[in-house]
Amino acid sequence: MQKTSDNIFILLLLSIGGVFMLVVSFVLIFIRHQKKLLRQQRQMQQAEIAHQKELLQTVIESGETERKRIGQDLHDDVGTALSNLRITIEMFNRSTSADLGSFKDSCKSIIDKVILDVRHISHNLSPAGILLYGFIGALEELSEFVTLNSGLQVSISNKAEDLPDRLNEATAISLYRVMEELLNNTIKHARANRAYISFETEGGYMGVNYLDDGRGMSGNTKTKKGIGLQNIESRLGIIGADFTMDHNQLSGFSMSIKIKIIPGI
Repeated sequence: MQKTSDNIFILLLLSIGGVFMLVVSFVLIFIRHQKKLLRQQRQMQQAEIAHQKELLQTVIESGETERKRIGQDLHDDVGTALSNLRITIEMFNRSTSADLGSFKDSCKSIIDKVILDVRHISHNLSPAGILLYGFIGALEELSEFVTLNSGLQVSISNKAEDLPDRLNEATAISLYRVMEELLNNTIKHARANRAYISFETEGGYMGVNYLDDGRGMSGNTKTKKGIGLQNIESRLGIIGADFTMDHNQLSGFSMSIKIKIIPGI
């Protein structure tokens, strides 16, 4: 009887020990799993911080590039035109047989050029057309300007009703700059004849699609982005938009953008 009791006690102890070891194993596995999750979260946070820093750096570099370009435009266009106006006035003052009508026409032509250059620079600084005509109206104005100066035929199709014109100012300006950058890239690199921009609604999103019939992008752009694409990514990242690109070299370039529709905008 005593031996049976001892065996039961030993079995009980072994059972308790086994359960204890099992609990400890589960605890250790849980702790290990939690550490793994924390490590993955830290890695994701670090990657997100690095990405945000990259976007911020791109915005800073983009702003610096924009300032340099505006300074260059002021120097080359406005500065040169004003210098020509000064030379024209000095030549008229020195000449004893100068034709007043010709002098007035020359001055008027130079002043008109200065006004046009200043208007162009001002438009690049802030697309006032968005406030005056709405987003679609400003984009149509940009398209007409692009077609007039580059020959690229730009078509716009809006199936999103008034959603584009109801975007808040920051989102509208960022999206406008993205379209401007895409058109500039098409003009500079794609050798395209036409570009297409369309708007539509997709569930809770507004879809914006851009397509040209040019030669597309070379394969190495998948791993190495130019400053233009970095600017586009940074602007879309700031407004929380998602995008995908198709750079099949044989079928032109296309980009699809999705912007979350905020109720009540």
